[in-house]
Amino acid sequence: MKAKKSRKRIKKKKVIKKAKKKKFSIRDHTIDILKRSKKPLHYKEITMRIKKRGYRFHRKDPERSVYIIINRYPKLFKKTRPATYKLR
Repeated sequence: MKAKKSRKRIKKKKVIKKAKKKKFSIRDHTIDILKRSKKPLHYKEITMRIKKRGYRFHRKDPERSVYIIINRYPKLFKKTRPATYKLR
């Protein structure tokens, strides 16, 4: 006869996953910065403020990234002067 192995029941612990913070995109940061500033800003100033927040850009030229995002969403951003934008 084979010896039966005793199986102890192990209580399963409930694993509570912590909610991950959603990472802000360049567009989200730009919108937030322009909301808080309440005045039009040059895209270089916007880039500088995004860097101060600790955002890490993936491109070599982060100013270009911000400029492209702003021009990609004309319904969100309004051009007031050359290279200066505000929220619509």
